[in-house]
Amino acid sequence: MSATAKKQYYNAGVLLFPGADILDFTGPMEVLSHVLHNRNPDDPDRMFTIRSIAQSTTIRAANALIVQVDTTLDHALENISEYDILVVPGGPPSVLQPMVDANVPEVELIRNFARLPRTSSQRPRLLFSVCTGAFLLGAAGILSGLTVTTHHRAIDTLRDICLRFGDRSEPPTNVVHKRYIDGGYLKGNAVQVFTAGGVSSGLDASFYIVRQLTTPEMATFVSRLMEYDWTELDE
Repeated sequence: MSATAKKQYYNAGVLLFPGADILDFTGPMEVLSHVLHNRNPDDPDRMFTIRSIAQSTTIRAANALIVQVDTTLDHALENISEYDILVVPGGPPSVLQPMVDANVPEVELIRNFARLPRTSSQRPRLLFSVCTGAFLLGAAGILSGLTVTTHHRAIDTLRDICLRFGDRSEPPTNVVHKRYIDGGYLKGNAVQVFTAGGVSSGLDASFYIVRQLTTPEMATFVSRLMEYDWTELDE
């Protein structure tokens, strides 16, 4: 990138809810924050801003961690076009299933993000679920025709959710067991979908996303800083 090139900022929203699995959201936040705070000299002008989003100003994640939230869900819904990346963590089925059944505002946020139109600036928009967070994507009815993944013990449940809420005029969702998947674009080619399997898979997917949005060198740089051997996607 030339010295005169415009700095590229990617605004990431991390959707939280009571009972969310801690590493599902802190893992991606850790990877993206290292891009911001330890910028690679070979690519210094790309970075991420990260804001947590939830219905309440504080949430208790996985019954163990109280999180002070940056942005309310209502505010995020009103300003959804400001976000380039939406991260959706998972949690226990006992937490996620009632959210799926009730069509909660978190699902509305995902649905609205998925429906954002393609802009003339060609800025990438990414929807990224970790573990059973894919349940909420399925409940939003946006996964028809895509290949996706989730925790290996939740594959059948996700398949059922996608059948229940998906577009019946489209091919069914292909739910498979992999660490993470680049599922391609939703209708309109505005939003790209990434899904990861359980917990630590979200770290691997996060490095893949960094590589896609910046450079392979940046992903390698950050993984070395974190002393993490990330598993690259099998093409």
